[in-house]
Amino acid sequence: MRNSRVLIVYKSVTGFTREYAQMVAQEVNGMLIDLKRVTAETMSDFDTVVFGGRLHAGTIEGLKKAKKIFEKSKASRFLVYATGAAPKDATEVIEKMWQTNFIPEELRKIPHFYFPGGLRYEKMPAMDRLMMKAFASIMKRQKGKKEGQEEFVAAISGSYDISSEEYIAPLLEALGAGRKK
Repeated sequence: MRNSRVLIVYKSVTGFTREYAQMVAQEVNGMLIDLKRVTAETMSDFDTVVFGGRLHAGTIEGLKKAKKIFEKSKASRFLVYATGAAPKDATEVIEKMWQTNFIPEELRKIPHFYFPGGLRYEKMPAMDRLMMKAFASIMKRQKGKKEGQEEFVAAISGSYDISSEEYIAPLLEALGAGRKK
């Protein structure tokens, strides 16, 4: 039996993506499920599927798998959000990320949203943590830094959280759901 409710599927490593998924689910009275547990049959019980994944080296983790499962399902709408460490106004970085993860037709057809999260070194896999610390160290020693690079280096040198419930508003609007008062 098909359901008009929304299924929110997520792949989260440090928690930001899951937290945003929980916010969206609460606002739209949707069902929440980890990508590891979702099937085409599960998706087929819903008209709308929202997928969220973290940015990792420019790629939205889990997106390819989520798209394949969606394509096998009977769900009719697919929306995507990505979480990352960049602020909302890092438009060049965000636009490049969308172009890396979607072909032009998908960019036109699939509503997509970016939600700033932050960094949680304490929850990162060891290799990610080492790579980020090494990257920050290299950036600190770099001569002739561009404008804004000092702030960027300071930000990625430790954990921080720039997530906010306000960022989900455009996704809620696309789902036809207003903010609960």
